[in-house]
Amino acid sequence: MTEPPSEAELLAMQRRAEALWDAGDAAGAEHWLRRAATADSVPAMEMLGALLGADGRIGEGIRWLEKAAACGSEPARVQLGLLHLERGNLDGAERWLRPAAENGLPEALCNMGVLANRRGDDAGAERWYERAVHAGSPTAMRSLGLHLARRGEFDRAIALLIEAARRGRIDAMAVLGALHLDRGERVEGERWLRKGADAGDPDSMFHLALLLRAANTPYLAGDFADPEVLRTAAEIATGRTQAQQEARQWLERAAALGHPQSLRLLHDL
Repeated sequence: MTEPPSEAELLAMQRRAEALWDAGDAAGAEHWLRRAATADSVPAMEMLGALLGADGRIGEGIRWLEKAAACGSEPARVQLGLLHLERGNLDGAERWLRPAAENGLPEALCNMGVLANRRGDDAGAERWYERAVHAGSPTAMRSLGLHLARRGEFDRAIALLIEAARRGRIDAMAVLGALHLDRGERVEGERWLRKGADAGDPDSMFHLALLLRAANTPYLAGDFADPEVLRTAAEIATGRTQAQQEARQWLERAAALGHPQSLRLLHDL
């Protein structure tokens, strides 16, 4: 009779799976996670469930996550809530998210806010986001910042979005840029969009490209018989001004990251 793997062997399987996943070998990662999960490794069950869910095999992913949750895994409960939320099963999502949220888990608190928002309960969403912010969730900071900005509480919205960006939510920079531009603060808006674009955020790249295409176009004055005026007009018409060329570069970078609006705009140019 074969001896079950030791704890050290199970840990080695998990680490090998993680290394393969990081290297882009999802099939190899799944192989080692299945071996460890079948041997009752709860962390492997969590990882396997998440991997299967991300691959669209949600039913099987849920089965592994439920097994991990039955062993007391709170991360598995949160992941189950997220999978049900993704499928639109709000009651199923709440069943798993609420206990973890009541235990103060930041990700669960934040996603209870998402759930309340999808139910049209703005006040409830704000309460959950506030709790998640106090628990240190940068995602909740971004979500609450957006919520407050829509109702005109700009100072706190900006403070939350800046903190979200500082904690790694680079997509908060696109929101900051758009918020400043909406208030007529062009220099500050462009500064945040450039920070986000430089950090690799495709939304920031897209909005920066729109800003560059709409602004900084040379003002045409004079006789079109003047070769310099005619050359400038041709540059504008063919998208060859410095601002337009930079805009296209940002659109191409965003499109390469799969940004759908950038892909559509490039197709139309």
